[in-house]
Amino acid sequence: MGFVHVPGNPEPAGGEELWLEGRGGVKLRALLAPSTNGPPRGTVILFTGRTEFIEKYFEVITELQQRGFVVFSMDWRGQGLSGREQKNPLKGHFTTFDDPVADLYAAMRLLGDRLPRPHVVLAHSMGGCIALRAMQTNRLTADGAVFSAPMWGIANVKGFAEDFTRFMTASGMGGLFAPGVETKWKKQSFKKNALTHDQERYARAQGLVVENKDLALAGPTLGWVTAALDAIDTFHAPGALNHLRMPIMVMSAAEESLVDNSSHAEVATLLPNARHIMIEGARHEIMMETDNIRAQFWAAFDTIADAVAPKRAPSVQANA
Repeated sequence: MGFVHVPGNPEPAGGEELWLEGRGGVKLRALLAPSTNGPPRGTVILFTGRTEFIEKYFEVITELQQRGFVVFSMDWRGQGLSGREQKNPLKGHFTTFDDPVADLYAAMRLLGDRLPRPHVVLAHSMGGCIALRAMQTNRLTADGAVFSAPMWGIANVKGFAEDFTRFMTASGMGGLFAPGVETKWKKQSFKKNALTHDQERYARAQGLVVENKDLALAGPTLGWVTAALDAIDTFHAPGALNHLRMPIMVMSAAEESLVDNSSHAEVATLLPNARHIMIEGARHEIMMETDNIRAQFWAAFDTIADAVAPKRAPSVQANA
């Protein structure tokens, strides 16, 4: 099928589009990209957020390649160009977050020797929930992890809203859109966005969807919200995260409005070797922010990457 292209968003050098089969026969799209800076230091497993897709991260993937990493990423079931489980392709839906975890596990087993260790997780928003669930259940053995605005709590889904969502899902109505969410995709004004201060990167992401409408996704279903709440609850079970002793960096966006920032500090305290920092000036999509904000992100990422996957010393040629 090939990657979707828009001006100013070149695909990563050597990037390979892969098609896999997930749980229940769902068709899944993935990317595997090689290091462009000598022999690989390891592999970064990139977990994208809700509504997102591989092409949105071409810039990030290229920067990871330049750091000497192989990069693997997937379009989660129900979004990007992967298969949908709902008749309405605009509905963001999971029955359980263990489905994308199982998809990832199967993909990594299949690719095996093409993903050199050490493995560094880089996970944004919903991807942070999937990644932590995969690590918690030992479906993913990471050597280090970096979480960008992870969805470990959902803003404004508490109390009655949570009870209502769970009741409706249990009553067989989990396939309905959650109340108050967008039911169609349309280009959004940059002035009203809660994602980034960078107008060019914001426009680029929207342009990709305009270029290929199959990338479009609207709001989540009640079932998706319930599945998210269920996954988040497991993180707080006594001792549930005690075995995750690898170095972990948790980044919160100072101008966050989509996920619950307080959950980052709470979960970080449950992780034996985690550091929690605030990225000043950032909205939710830290990796898609302005260059000065992204510099904060990359400095934090490199702290973990350099600890678990040290840079290779340049080879020295003997004088003739």
